[in-house]
Amino acid sequence: MNYIEAMKALKTKEIPSVILIYGEEQFLIESAINQISDRIFNKGDAEDTLIQYDLEETTIDDVIMEAETYPFFSEQKIVIAKKAFFLTAKQTKSQVEHDLNRLIEYIEQPVDFSTLIIVVPYEKLDERKKVTKQLKKQAMTINCQEVKSWEIDQWLTHLAKQYQIYLDKSAEQILLNETGTNLGLLQSEIEKLALYVGENGQVTAEIARDLVSHQGQATGLNLVDMVISKDLTGAIKIYRDLMKLNEEPIALIGLLASQLRTIYQVKILRQKGYHQQQMARELKVHPYVVKMSLERERKFSLDMLYRCLTACSEIDQAIKIGKMEKELAFESLLYQLIST
Repeated sequence: MNYIEAMKALKTKEIPSVILIYGEEQFLIESAINQISDRIFNKGDAEDTLIQYDLEETTIDDVIMEAETYPFFSEQKIVIAKKAFFLTAKQTKSQVEHDLNRLIEYIEQPVDFSTLIIVVPYEKLDERKKVTKQLKKQAMTINCQEVKSWEIDQWLTHLAKQYQIYLDKSAEQILLNETGTNLGLLQSEIEKLALYVGENGQVTAEIARDLVSHQGQATGLNLVDMVISKDLTGAIKIYRDLMKLNEEPIALIGLLASQLRTIYQVKILRQKGYHQQQMARELKVHPYVVKMSLERERKFSLDMLYRCLTACSEIDQAIKIGKMEKELAFESLLYQLIST
């Protein structure tokens, strides 16, 4: 089951003795472990009864011995076994040898005073292995895959509800532009907004612009949006705000050029009939980056994008050879792009 399904199940069902968590979204993995811990213990009481092992350094036999040892300070304990790459087809440099038959025996007859959580920070399990089949048959399995671009709106709604705040549509867009599909970052920014507006507070676009931290990709997109809307004042404001944060103009030129280049490539691929996932694979970028570029590429012609990229290159070169003062050069670039 996926993360959300698992969290619903954990609220109403008894905690299983063995839980398998796999996937590449670290935020969800840690969140799932915290939710399980909170169900078993009072918050803050898990320090002595939550034990963690790295399976690249410790054998599964030692982990099971720990799980089978009755806890001294509580009636229950949690034993977390991380990096269980032996459940995948991935090759590792670890020299630790695991007795997987011992694990299978434990899965079939676990103790009732321990919850064993096995964590596999990898996209896929090796379904051919006997131990994997046994785990999927008898353990609770939680899939914590990276969030897809089309799922992020649901997560934004979920987190806003969790923190009891309301966001204007424009504030939502600002937030998603800055965080993309990074759930940890999204939660951190929503938590910050919740502290500012309070319970049942309303987050406006102005509040979001003032409080949400600027990320590289989003900054480039924001500047691109100013170019699309021919808003020189807005573009220069973003630039000067970034200068206060000691951002280098040359780095910003590179960032802006990178966004324009991606939009240019996405436009060409769309004309060739590629869909979003194919574009992401071809360009070796996250599907969310492609989604953001697709939303903008129709507002540019290929010729306009080419001229914008040429202007970025020329200004970058002028700064590097000392022909132009870098701060004024970037404002000049913004003027050129908006006049294109």
